[in-house]
Amino acid sequence: MHGNVEMDLRDRAENSGLETDFAKKYMDLLIAKMPKGPRTYGFEYEFLPSRQLLRDDLERVRSLLVNGLGGIASEEGVCFNENPRIDFEPGGQIEYSSPPLLPHDNIRFAAIMQFIETTNAFIFKETGINYMGCAYVPGRADAPLCLTSHRYLMLHERLAKSGTRGHEMMKATAAIHLHAAILGIDDILPVFTVLCRMAREPGFSMSAARREIWDNTDPTRCGIPPCCDAALESPDMLIRRLVRLALNAVVLGEEVAFKECRRPVFEFFLNHLTTAFTDVRFNLKGPTLELRTPDSMPIEDFPSMWKNFIGHFE
Repeated sequence: MHGNVEMDLRDRAENSGLETDFAKKYMDLLIAKMPKGPRTYGFEYEFLPSRQLLRDDLERVRSLLVNGLGGIASEEGVCFNENPRIDFEPGGQIEYSSPPLLPHDNIRFAAIMQFIETTNAFIFKETGINYMGCAYVPGRADAPLCLTSHRYLMLHERLAKSGTRGHEMMKATAAIHLHAAILGIDDILPVFTVLCRMAREPGFSMSAARREIWDNTDPTRCGIPPCCDAALESPDMLIRRLVRLALNAVVLGEEVAFKECRRPVFEFFLNHLTTAFTDVRFNLKGPTLELRTPDSMPIEDFPSMWKNFIGHFE
């Protein structure tokens, strides 16, 4: 018994050291990436296909975007010079990612909305695939994966064990992710607090149907991060709490928490972090803080949400 206690204490000390090391490295990375200038905002807007798609269907859409609209194919999606980047999800969902937008850049926002609407209509005209702005389509848990990269195969395998609705999350749901740029260390806690509050507000929270799916997906990587309910005194405390959450999240393909995985190095940890789907999370691409709760919706309803979202900060 005495030996077990010593081992437990040693494990805790090692985990605490990993948490401290990764939290510092993550904070340093955020600082290095923080922009100078006014706050910008962005969004990722997902649409569900009205029918179940196969891989060949998705390849037809991808080819159409390149050959018909002049997009540039990348490993994960299709890029355009001035318009949103287009990516895809495992159930064939299409996702439009906006560039950073200034709060009152109404002309550019309207042009992006027009591009999304025109592109969806073009896809429907050429392929018969109708992309809908809605949160959930039932009956697709057993649909084939339209994306078969190692990441998605491992996630699909994990979600077959971790809950009862994870495959529906991957293939039958669509969301709108809203981003607010972080402008400095002192900006982190205020923005995080606003987004945590919004995650529970009508108009930004998940619908009951989609929340039921997320609550039964994977408790180690989904849901409202516990930090949202914590009395946080500093940005460092927030970063440590989020790092701790990820250290306890199961690594895809290993079925153990990250703190027990074969390769507990920071570079691998950053990739692991992208598989944590909490309602509010950091995104290093901005860097931004990202709200992931809003359901997808008809495109004509989005401008009012966008204006409301920016109004929480400006």
